[in-house]
Amino acid sequence: MDFFTPRGYLRSHFPRFRIGNAYPWLLAPSPHSVCAETTVLDIKYPYLVTGYLNIYNPPTDPSRLLSSKEETESAPYFGQASDLGFTLLNTLGVYTRFPFTGTHRPSPY
Repeated sequence: MDFFTPRGYLRSHFPRFRIGNAYPWLLAPSPHSVCAETTVLDIKYPYLVTGYLNIYNPPTDPSRLLSSKEETESAPYFGQASDLGFTLLNTLGVYTRFPFTGTHRPSPY
């Protein structure tokens, strides 16, 4: 969703601000139907990415033990975000998602 104002948003000179909301479809063989290139965009104005991508990465939850598969799947998203200068707004290690079942772990995004 794009927002426009001639005076700028968020105490900036940018007249445009975008919020992207990404939730993947659980498709085989990969649960990541929303790829990094379409989630973390290279645009020249403020952009906030929200959603639940079902990815896990060491910088977001340092105490969580990750499998190599989890790290490999999350690397394109966090790499793209890092390359483009994105900042993670969540507090590291603080969970924001709590599953209703006992078979899934809480997650910080």
